Amino acid sequence: MKNFKYYYWIAVLSALVVFSACTSIYENGKELAADTKPYIEEITVDELNIKMENQEDFFLIDVRQYAEFEQNSIFYATHIPRGILEFTIGDEAFWEGEYMPVPEKDSDIIIYCKKGDRGILAAKTLSELGYSNVKNLSGGMIAWDPEFDSGSGTKEEEGGCGG
Repeated sequence: MKNFKYYYWIAVLSALVVFSACTSIYENGKELAADTKPYIEEITVDELNIKMENQEDFFLIDVRQYAEFEQNSIFYATHIPRGILEFTIGDEAFWEGEYMPVPEKDSDIIIYCKKGDRGILAAKTLSELGYSNVKNLSGGMIAWDPEFDSGSGTKEEEGGCGG
């Protein structure tokens, strides 16, 4: 009987550990971005402007959809939609076409999207790929240009990734 109780409690504790570890299921991309945001370093528009004025070396990557990028973008931004970021970031042929070197794992990389959520998720992805100096532009394109409106036919929250 003593062995039974021992195995019973081990089984109960094991079940608790397994089920408590399965709590990260999100309803949508906004929830995932909100939960991820505390772990992603962000840069403000003012800080980005200083980097640009000082002509610092960094990669500025716009992860919005093509239609959004064509409407307006930040000068010198490289367009890599979030859906292909993982496959493009280290692609030498892509960067050669941009007349830029392939980003090193410790390169200064700044990501932006419309409002910030896709940028947060893109920054997380790059971090998971081993890029150690990735930041998200806080507030995205809207913070850069408050007059920007991507409402000309592109769906907000396209792809379930948030704005």
